[in-house]
Amino acid sequence: MTIIDDYAHHPSEIKATLDAARQEYPSKEIIVVFQPHTFSRTIALMDDFAKSLNLADKVYLTDIYSSPREKSGNVSSQDLGAKITKGGEILKVENMSPLLDYDNDVVIFMGAGDIQKYEQAYEELLSHLSKKVN
Repeated sequence: MTIIDDYAHHPSEIKATLDAARQEYPSKEIIVVFQPHTFSRTIALMDDFAKSLNLADKVYLTDIYSSPREKSGNVSSQDLGAKITKGGEILKVENMSPLLDYDNDVVIFMGAGDIQKYEQAYEELLSHLSKKVN
């Protein structure tokens, strides 16, 4: 399993990251865990986000990361997920188990918020499982 942490939070950055991952890992599935950053950006770029995220083999979304200037909005990650044809399911930090369906693939955690807490939860889950196997 390859785990990548990337700051991509704009559709063009997401596309560039996924293109690079495809070049580096051409025979592996590319799984994305994306954290939308701000409600206004999610609304403004909704279709572009969906288009770029669909370049992955499977997409999971976290809740939208709000900013100090923008605590809420009229959009949710579910709205973005409805536009994604290759997944779009919501992933909660308390339950990273859906990612266990992938083996020897590439999981890219993307976002400008606190996406690292999802990555850490996933790595912790993998660590506990490997201890049970040994």
